[in-house]
Amino acid sequence: MNAATQAKPVASVRKPRSLRTRLLLANVLITLFAVVGLGLYNYFSATQANASLIERLDRFVYQQALDGLSATGNEQTSRLNEFFLDLRNEITILGKTMESMLSEPDTGMLKYWDASSALVRLPNGSWDNSNDEAASVFIPAAVDISPSLVHELDTGRQIDYMVPAVLEDHPDVVAVYFGGLAGETIYYPNVDLSNIVPPDFDVTQRTWFLAAAPTNNPDRNSAWSDPYLDAALNGLVITVSTPVYDRGNSFRGVTAMDIQLNQITEIVSSIRVGETGYAFLIDQDRRIIAMPADAYQDLGLVQEDLPLGEILSEDTVAAPLPAEFWQAIGNMADGQRRTDILQIGGVDRFIIYQPVTEIGYGFAIIVPTRELLAAAISANQEITLTTNRNVLISVFLGGTILVLALLATLGIGERITRPLVRLTATAEEISRGNFNVTAEIKSNDEYGTLARAFNEMTGRLGDMVVNLENRVFERTTDLELATKRSEQRATQFEAIAQVAREIATLQNVEVLLKIITDLISMKFGFYHIGIFLNDENQEYVLLRAANSDGGKNMLARGHKLKIGEVGIVGMVAKEGRARIALETSTDEVYFKNPDLPYTRSEMALPLRIGSRVIGVIDVQSTESNAFTQEDSEVMAILADQVSVAIENARLFETTQRSLTEAELAYREYLRKEWTRFSREQLLPGFVHSGTQTKALDAPIESPEIDQALLAGKTTVDEVGRLLIVPVKLRGETIGVIEIRLPEGEHASKDKVDVAEAVADRLGLSAENARLFEETTHRADRERAVTDITTAIRSKATPEEMMKTALEELQNALGVKDIQIKPFNSAGSPESDEGPAAT
Repeated sequence: MNAATQAKPVASVRKPRSLRTRLLLANVLITLFAVVGLGLYNYFSATQANASLIERLDRFVYQQALDGLSATGNEQTSRLNEFFLDLRNEITILGKTMESMLSEPDTGMLKYWDASSALVRLPNGSWDNSNDEAASVFIPAAVDISPSLVHELDTGRQIDYMVPAVLEDHPDVVAVYFGGLAGETIYYPNVDLSNIVPPDFDVTQRTWFLAAAPTNNPDRNSAWSDPYLDAALNGLVITVSTPVYDRGNSFRGVTAMDIQLNQITEIVSSIRVGETGYAFLIDQDRRIIAMPADAYQDLGLVQEDLPLGEILSEDTVAAPLPAEFWQAIGNMADGQRRTDILQIGGVDRFIIYQPVTEIGYGFAIIVPTRELLAAAISANQEITLTTNRNVLISVFLGGTILVLALLATLGIGERITRPLVRLTATAEEISRGNFNVTAEIKSNDEYGTLARAFNEMTGRLGDMVVNLENRVFERTTDLELATKRSEQRATQFEAIAQVAREIATLQNVEVLLKIITDLISMKFGFYHIGIFLNDENQEYVLLRAANSDGGKNMLARGHKLKIGEVGIVGMVAKEGRARIALETSTDEVYFKNPDLPYTRSEMALPLRIGSRVIGVIDVQSTESNAFTQEDSEVMAILADQVSVAIENARLFETTQRSLTEAELAYREYLRKEWTRFSREQLLPGFVHSGTQTKALDAPIESPEIDQALLAGKTTVDEVGRLLIVPVKLRGETIGVIEIRLPEGEHASKDKVDVAEAVADRLGLSAENARLFEETTHRADRERAVTDITTAIRSKATPEEMMKTALEELQNALGVKDIQIKPFNSAGSPESDEGPAAT
């Protein structure tokens, strides 16, 4: 018994110990493998992540540097383009102003400046004006002042009102001037040009003049000159010139502007990218327009040897620059846009160049790559240092975790494993979608609490999934309804746009209203569309257009509704607010129309111009509740479009009537004036035969002439030798040209076209001559009256005043005898025997 009792405890003690040892060894190996594997994984993952991060960072910083450099280039190029574009717009405006003024005829009226009195001839033969005037005027010695030249100079000097403001607004503008075909020059500011240039100075042979002349500039664009150093010490200067044509497309001269490039030099020299980056500017011929001192020093150039305006090329530069640099310079001159990396002085540099499109210059920025990529280099070093530190910390933590895991495994491995396995099995069931499974752990310790919480979470998760599915279904349904409404709204707006396009070009109100009703009916599918317009007394709204059969019957009988009293339409016409009846049978204002028996809902919208109601759009449907608030908003937009279209059509009709009345009135005026002129001049016409032209003694009368006068168009006889062309003014015939062709010739289309063109110009010239003669006569009469009045006022006594008045009237009227007869007390002139002054 004792031996047996001693043997049982030994067997019971050794078996658990052996199992714990094996479990400990197994857990140690598993934990060791896990920790070592996790450490290696973390190490390689960190190394790979480090390399990937560095690569992405390098790529990001490099791209960011290029984007920043490109943005800087775009900004500065736009700034330069705006500078030159502003100056080109200024000279274009001045050129157009000169064109407009030179196209006006010389009416002989009062002028701002008179060249015939303001110009004097210098001893050297050239013409000059006063130095106190705003502009210098120069005319070569070989040119005589003609009336046409005087008119051109008088007209051109009117830009005195514009040019000083241009010079003040643009400090970089050195001078503004105009050169004409006769060699005349108007130069701002007044520099006494006639005493500066030689007397035979020919402005038409200047480079800026030839660049803008028709031979070299058929498209009539503004032309930029090559840069040059100004002789007046204004630095680097360019000239922009623009041609001037009159209304007859005749070339009259060139307007030009000299611009110093000091501001451009300052803009380019002030550009800084990074710490040592710089910019420079060249033209299409590789001339240096702007280059800061840093650029000269960095490229190994000497500013005294290669100043601004000199060509930048391998032939003019002795410094050893790489071939990539010269290739970039060539690309800049060709107007290319590019970003490259090149090496200058052993340093890698970014170079970005873009064209200044307005003037054809090339703009470049050069900056060392290390300055723009310095952030990436510093970040790479920091990432590497941090990664190494993290690896050491990971090794230390791995060892610590291994020791702690061994201790934990030894103490609580078995106790923790069993309930966790149960919970894991439960979780796997839940992950497969089975929310009815529960964890069967009934202990009162933490595992039991965890199991109960797990079971509660499973129940709530099941409820949540069910609720989520219901909410997803509801949201999907709402989204489908919203999408459907959005599509319907988009379709309505598209229909509005199409209706607006269709009615935009219509100008007849009746046609416009009919098309509007048809288009609305076609696009929206309503039962009845009617358009009512207010009458002149604002008492009734009259139906002017409808699409339905009932509406057409209403139109035929002149349907109208009293404003503010009858129906929804009448109330809307009075109140100016939209009104909707979703169920007409219950609406107190609804007017039941026997021509529209199927109406169940109605919507009326006011047609307004500003705050004024001009009519109503009436929309009716055969369905109840057919209109929503969105329909009202859409139709309100359409109503505004219709209102504008109706008003535009009305304005167009009014304008057409006014134009027709004005045309008829002017033609009547021309007919009366030419009838009076012909009667006063007693000049029936002229005849030209061979080389001799003489006046007619009496008008020529013939059936052909009568026919041409009556028809108002060119007639040709059957033989084709007699051509009669009416001379017209504003459609009114004031005379005819009778052309008899020689034997063997016929009136071809080209000859008819030439004759009609001559007749048109003859009519204009004759009208101008008549107006000039009428103006001259009026001026002579006014001058004679002024002279007589001045002579009378110079006398002191009434007797002398009457005597002077008689003498002046006798001389002015060319009569032998003139008398002044006083009135007697009865208010009638005295008899010839009575007192009189002669």
